[in-house]
Amino acid sequence: MKINYRQISIMVFMSFIALKFLALPSLLYVESKNMSMLVALALMLIDGIYVFVLLDLMKKSGEKNIYEFMKSCLGTVITKLVLILLILKYALVAGNISKGLEFFVVENLYTEFNWFVFVLPLMILVGFMVYKGIRNIARVGEMVCWAIVIGLIYIALKALSGIDILSFLPFFKDGFKPLVDSAWIHLSWFGSATFMFMLFGFVDFSSEKKTKMIKYIIFAILIVQLLYFVFYGLFEVTCPTHNYCISDISQFSSTYSAIDELSWLVVSMWIVAQAVQLGLYGYCMAQAIKYLFDIKGNILSIIIVVVYLLAWSFIGENTIRMEEIFFTPFASIVTFLAQYILPVVLQIAYTIKNRKKKGGEKVKEVDYEREKNRDKEEVKVNI
Repeated sequence: MKINYRQISIMVFMSFIALKFLALPSLLYVESKNMSMLVALALMLIDGIYVFVLLDLMKKSGEKNIYEFMKSCLGTVITKLVLILLILKYALVAGNISKGLEFFVVENLYTEFNWFVFVLPLMILVGFMVYKGIRNIARVGEMVCWAIVIGLIYIALKALSGIDILSFLPFFKDGFKPLVDSAWIHLSWFGSATFMFMLFGFVDFSSEKKTKMIKYIIFAILIVQLLYFVFYGLFEVTCPTHNYCISDISQFSSTYSAIDELSWLVVSMWIVAQAVQLGLYGYCMAQAIKYLFDIKGNILSIIIVVVYLLAWSFIGENTIRMEEIFFTPFASIVTFLAQYILPVVLQIAYTIKNRKKKGGEKVKEVDYEREKNRDKEEVKVNI
């Protein structure tokens, strides 16, 4: 079953904001200080460009899935290597969402909560979403999308009065190098379009409107910039100590309790959105494993994904932070290759393949014309 253009637009929107509102704002501040918003802006704009590169490749692939398309362009061996790269990327993102949710709920919201009581139902939910397939994940994303948007805007606007605009001055105090360093160190928090590789052959472009996708991307960027503006304006030099952006903003703006009733609802909806994203990247990881090992059916690949996520919960047990394990130069290299190099390589490979195909067709046409002329000459001679 295919998803429509509106659904993939919403999935891109959700993916753009998925990892942006927990630890990332405080981590960016360590290197780029009051210019951290610009780092996020630049990387999200680049991700937006690559969304359209991947959409173009999707249309070129026709009914082929990503494995069939890459195999036709790159050959079997290179395709297998690329699938390993994509599995690593999906494992990084899914692991970060899973562990981030666990820390957020167990350490921040419910300190007396047993981590296993939270993790086990979450893993069952992920396995079920992956089993039901991409169309069901897309539908759930449609249902929660606008509730999340309204909630995030509500939290941001409620806290605006506490912002100190002067905290953003001076601009570029240490030049551009800290911004470049920060972008590379935290690159693996971005690469928001990589999930689209596993949607090749599963998108219906009959209702395509490019302006719709552009609007969703711009909207995602604006929401992230608004929340970051509020976060950095509120906490200034103490930003590195605030690891839970969305709840820290909520707590700051609440008057009568740690988090007021409506803010609790927003935070809860955001947790649901994170679970949907975990299901999406779990699905992508399962599909890539299925293609790599030529697995028939979905059960085995789903089990591998769920076991992987459970393993990180057991190993970590509230002591290992995902950003300390995964978000290293290795993770940045994986993201750089998967998000920014692979689509370009596929475009080049597809173009070369098409030129060779057209060249072969032209040669056949020339040979056919020669045969026709030769037959005509033989007929004349016989006459």
